[in-house]
Amino acid sequence: MNQYEGRQADLQMRINKHLVKLTGSDIDFYSKLTQNDLVELKTVLSDIHNVLTLQLTIFAVNWLCDFFKIDSPSKSLLLDSVNRTKPNAKGYDIQLMHPYKIIAEVKCISPVNNGSRFGAAQSDSILDDLNKLKKGKRDFDPSDYYKFLFITELGNRTIKAINQLLKPSKGTSPVALKVSRHTIKSHVRVVSKADSPDSLSLENVYVIIANTDTTN
Repeated sequence: MNQYEGRQADLQMRINKHLVKLTGSDIDFYSKLTQNDLVELKTVLSDIHNVLTLQLTIFAVNWLCDFFKIDSPSKSLLLDSVNRTKPNAKGYDIQLMHPYKIIAEVKCISPVNNGSRFGAAQSDSILDDLNKLKKGKRDFDPSDYYKFLFITELGNRTIKAINQLLKPSKGTSPVALKVSRHTIKSHVRVVSKADSPDSLSLENVYVIIANTDTTN
């Protein structure tokens, strides 16, 4: 078993590993970073999350338009709407009224510690998004909409984490929020290559595990 050398050595190794990979320069970045540099990098991380979210949303639009055979003009309008929407705006990430009623959310999330499980907070966040798709937000009724959740793919780790998350819970908590997180699982399906629009049900929420580096 490798001995833990302490937080500083661990962080130095991690930060240098990432920055060397990005820059191609094999130097000790960690020792050169000032407080201002670190604050700037923290800001960049927020921008990176927004880039990942935008890329996943664009992927979702393309996937949905291909899956439902939506025409190019409608696809262009939807992509333009996505581009004009600010990060963290209210409502669903994607909403289409014609020719199909579709709502979709995107989730840029990865299993914790390079493993194949989501953390407790991550799991709750995913299940809450699934509930919002199933039950609606505020006064919006999604009952006659197709419902999708797109999640970033990180190989088999993500697939295993989703399958683990969707297993029936054994908890018996009477708390309403926990009950809703338990019951939504029976209404969630992972989309397969064999699926078509005719095979989908308006009663379910469909999960697509998406790799934005590949074509649809």
